[in-house]
Amino acid sequence: MPASDQSLLIVNADDFGWEPAMTDLTIESFGAGQISSATWLAHMADSQRAAEMAREHGLPTGLHLNLTDPYTGPDVPATERDRHRDLCRHFATGRRLHLSSWTYDPRIQGEVEWALGTQLERYHRVFDASPTHVDGHNHVHVCPNVARAKALRGLKRRNSIYAWPATRTAMGIARQVRRILTYPRALTTNYLFDIARLGRRPEQLVAELGESRRTSVEVMAHPGFGHEHDVLGSEPWRQALDELPLGSYADLT
Repeated sequence: MPASDQSLLIVNADDFGWEPAMTDLTIESFGAGQISSATWLAHMADSQRAAEMAREHGLPTGLHLNLTDPYTGPDVPATERDRHRDLCRHFATGRRLHLSSWTYDPRIQGEVEWALGTQLERYHRVFDASPTHVDGHNHVHVCPNVARAKALRGLKRRNSIYAWPATRTAMGIARQVRRILTYPRALTTNYLFDIARLGRRPEQLVAELGESRRTSVEVMAHPGFGHEHDVLGSEPWRQALDELPLGSYADLT
């Protein structure tokens, strides 16, 4: 997976369309200049309205791949809802999801291709465009079955979570090998930071976000989560974003 050295900071809101409050807080954060991108969930309770609001407000939007939570959208056919729910059992959170993030199961690849394909098709139908990028609900984008899916070829993708400053731990090396083996050709950012762990001290936050002056950085955020919403609205966050090259995956080259 080639990582771009372009100077760029992407602050992405996950779970866009999960439910109305998440949609509204994402739009609010974008309007306030606190985020620069979002990833949309297909077939969920507020998916349709979220897509309409993204278009209305000019919010750059990718696709948040979902293989762990059953669909809640009111217009999903029962057969599709049941088929997706059965697949979710394979990627259930906890130990099973951890195992799926490291192993490839050829028995389910057809169902994974089906689920990702239908979610991408829904995105194309609603937005009349391709997603700026893809990432995964509960990080399913790193699972080999997902990463190797033909449906995702040619799309920009979220990186694995990196430590900063970078350290060569055994787990870090294992993640690098997994990336090389699963999707070596997809463009991504050089760093991914989780806002929940980012910047416990204001000076640390400034330093980490400042990496975007020399390379590409994504920050994963959830405006609907109380603590993360507070960070996005804080004065240190506003100051840290000042004069940084804020954009979306549409700008990543």
